Amino acid sequence: MRSFKAADEDALLKAILQESATEVLVFDAETLRIIQANPAATGNLQHPLKALQKLTPLDFLAPEDGRAFNTLITLLRTGKRRRTALNVQCRRSDGTRYPVEARLFCSSDHDRPVFICIANDVSQREASRQALAHSASDLRAIVAHIPGMAYQVLRTPDGSTSLRYVSEQSAQLLGIKAPALRANPERFFKLIMEEDKADYLAHLAAADGVHMSFNWEGRIWMKAWKDVKWVNIRVSQRAAADGLIWDGIMLNVTKSRLAEAEIRRSRAQLAALAAHVDSVREQERLHLAREVHDDLGGNLTAIKIGLSWLMRHLPPGELNLYKRTAYLDNVANQTIDATHRIASSLRPPVLDFGIVSAIEWQLEHFGHNTDIACEFSTTDQDIPLSPDIAIAVFRIAQEALTNVAKHAHATRVKVALARQADSLLLTVSDNGRGIQPGHSENNGHSFGLLGMSERAAALGGELAVLPAKRHGTQVSLRIPLPDAAK
Repeated sequence: MRSFKAADEDALLKAILQESATEVLVFDAETLRIIQANPAATGNLQHPLKALQKLTPLDFLAPEDGRAFNTLITLLRTGKRRRTALNVQCRRSDGTRYPVEARLFCSSDHDRPVFICIANDVSQREASRQALAHSASDLRAIVAHIPGMAYQVLRTPDGSTSLRYVSEQSAQLLGIKAPALRANPERFFKLIMEEDKADYLAHLAAADGVHMSFNWEGRIWMKAWKDVKWVNIRVSQRAAADGLIWDGIMLNVTKSRLAEAEIRRSRAQLAALAAHVDSVREQERLHLAREVHDDLGGNLTAIKIGLSWLMRHLPPGELNLYKRTAYLDNVANQTIDATHRIASSLRPPVLDFGIVSAIEWQLEHFGHNTDIACEFSTTDQDIPLSPDIAIAVFRIAQEALTNVAKHAHATRVKVALARQADSLLLTVSDNGRGIQPGHSENNGHSFGLLGMSERAAALGGELAVLPAKRHGTQVSLRIPLPDAAK
């Protein structure tokens, strides 16, 4: 194998310099005139080699870096330093700048001393650093404007836990400054109201005793402010090099909680009002039914008796008077039938015989008026109910059958009434076209469903309107029964 000669070494060094991405400049130790530059330097500075050889480093250094450069060159010339490093800004021929990390050293191996500068363009690294700085600044600004407290819980592999970060909003939310809360996370637990501590402790046990590492909502008592706050904790877990981290945010949800309570109170008041209106309406219907049946029915009966007497005592041969009297007698009969029908619609007398008989009567009339086949089943022939529950079940069944007749296009309807351990279950199923899209819009159908739901809610029950198993619609009513009705 032949020996590696000096010429070969020179060729190898030139090849390395040609391909290197690091900028290399060689300049005269006395005049600072550039002698040689590799392609990385000429490309980044945007000067061809011949143009660079007419310049010195001071010609493309930023003016503010010139003094530091001259100071380092003096130290190298006098031998006080053998090599040195500096961070400077270089200017390209188009006027743009880029940052470099440079190393300078003096070489005396030639006829005259030269300085060699090896520089790395750190534009990308500087851009990344600035981006990270901006990101951190933006993140701090975002956290500062969150209407709550951001925090980080760390659990290390040895099992120890700590609050690694707490935002400054802890003072506003909890009345505890961030450093104090980081030092003693259990201070948050002491704020929790006694009624809510059991729930918090249950979550804490499930989280292996790591405070604030789980989703939770509850109340805290701010003694200094004499105020109760609702707080909501939401966390997400992730693995990190130093252990498990929970990134969390604690929000003050007092206003939304109070709003929810007000909505529930308003709904309860509306339900009570609806129940009262229904009760008053049913009482008025009962009163009207009795008035129609007793007073109007009695008067019509008296008229009927009078007309019958008159027909029997008409003089013989008065055919016109007889026909006229017979006509009035027929009108009286029709009016008596109408009176009975109106009284029954206001409050069916059959309700006095129980809910089972009332629904059987209702189905009989429904089938007669609609030609829809009806089927009724019940677990008991006698289901004693209070008047309020009985009339509510009857009216809901009535409205459900009315909806079948109006909207379902059904040929068959099934009604089932069952007394269970602590409730009464009524189902009305049809084989019609089923619930149509948009059935909840403001139309007559939806108002009927709303009225049924309100009747059920007023008695503590539930109403569900769902597609039937095969096709059609099923209305299910479940009403809790008081002890006396079981």
